[in-house]
Order: sequence, then C-alpha cells, then structure tokens
Amino acid sequence: MTAYVGGKSIQCLLDSGCERSIISRNVVPNARLTRSQYNLTVSDKANLPILGDTTLHFEVDGNQFEANVSVSPAKDDFLLGSNWLEANRAEWDFATGTFHFGDHVVHAYRCTLGKVCRQVMVSENFIVPARHEANVSVKMSDKDIPHPTDNWVIETKQLSSRVMTMRTLINGSQKRLVARVCNYSDEPYELKADYYLAVFT
Repeated sequence: MTAYVGGKSIQCLLDSGCERSIISRNVVPNARLTRSQYNLTVSDKANLPILGDTTLHFEVDGNQFEANVSVSPAKDDFLLGSNWLEANRAEWDFATGTFHFGDHVVHAYRCTLGKVCRQVMVSENFIVPARHEANVSVKMSDKDIPHPTDNWVIETKQLSSRVMTMRTLINGSQKRLVARVCNYSDEPYELKADYYLAVFT
C-alpha cells in the first residue's frame, strides 16, 4: 500500500511473518532514535543492522496511523510487521484486497515476486584502499528467492561523501556476484559483511 511519511509517499509492505516493523533511514533521516532492544535477522539468518527505534506518524488512504519502528540503513522501504498489525487489530480481506483497522479501511496491492529480492549485501568483510576501485563480493539479501536469470544491474549508491557503489552490469549466469566500489578518499574504506550496499534492477 502507499503510505505518506512527512508528506512524501513511500511503498509500505504489510508482512505478518515479520515480528517487527522496520523503516529505511533514508525515509526518516532526521528522526530522533532511541536505543533498540531488538536483534533482527533476515531469512538467511544474517543480522539486519539497526540504528535505533522511533515512533512514526504516517497516513494511508487519508487515515492517520502511528507505529513504533526500528530504523535500518539496510532497508529501502517501510514494512509493518505483526507487532503493528496485532496492536491495530488488523483484519485482512483477501477477496477485496483491503485491510480493516477498526473503523479504518485501507486498500492494499499484491507484491509480485520479481520485486521482492532487490537488496544487495556485502558477502564478507572487505577494505577498499584509498583512491582505489575494487570488486566487492556481494549476495542477495534473501537467498531463498531466485536470482534473475537475465542480465541485471546493480545501481549506483553513495556510501559516503567520497565512496560510492558504481553501476555494475551482472550476467544472469555468473556464479560469483561482485559490485564495483570506488573510494576517492585518502583513507581506506571498510565494508562489513551483511552491509546493505545497493539495489539491483
């Protein structure tokens, strides 16, 4: 469904299989965070980096809602988990594609498989030397979802003021996945395993 956070629209996923609601730091860059008590993992048991928790106010279909969410730099979107769905006594009408939250009715849209696994994570710890480019070994954030079979592209992403992931063309038949990272700074740049590096299209 489409949610509005601070007046800006963002796609919001409803996931009853996820125990905690999560939002991208890019969506709430100025939100004040409190220390999180949650340790979250993705489906392949890798840790999901969490910066902290915050209370989020958002709008869906003209209805105002509030959610306590964990903020992660490894997410591109907004996900409402079972904690929020239960707290708001959500009832899902699959036939009409609507959710009922008390007196509120919200229209949802089916998420296709092709749009699920879009996040690329660093496979293992790696240091990009100062003023160097390097091929960094990467993996999909969810190993249970098939990789694209055709050619696809890892998109450009600014990692710091002078470090960025470059646009990288990937052949669907490649066994080892790598992303090109450029470090224009005078200091080595460290990438930790499971760090969210980019998305693919």
